[in-house]
Amino acid sequence: MMSLFTTVPASCVLGSSWADWKRIFAHAKPNGSIEYLICLQAHGAVIGGWFGAWPMPLDWERPWQEWPISVSYGTLAGYLVASVASLGFGLAHRSRLKHVKNE
Repeated sequence: MMSLFTTVPASCVLGSSWADWKRIFAHAKPNGSIEYLICLQAHGAVIGGWFGAWPMPLDWERPWQEWPISVSYGTLAGYLVASVASLGFGLAHRSRLKHVKNE
């Protein structure tokens, strides 16, 4: 699930350009709105997975804290939050471009 949310969209847009992958994911310096959307969603999925793994060591007896369940829910929640944030960013960036063109 993590690779589905992080690498598949990036590989569809970036292809096999190692310099672009390194610039977006290692240095977190995307250029353009599409690269920002990919970067936000990938980082949201990773951070959500990390937060999903956080409650696991508290009590292994509960069924919702078994190994892949909480990490999967955290990854999905992080990806969805980042998707909404990237949608807001895309709309703000689009309106800013229209405003610059009008001037």
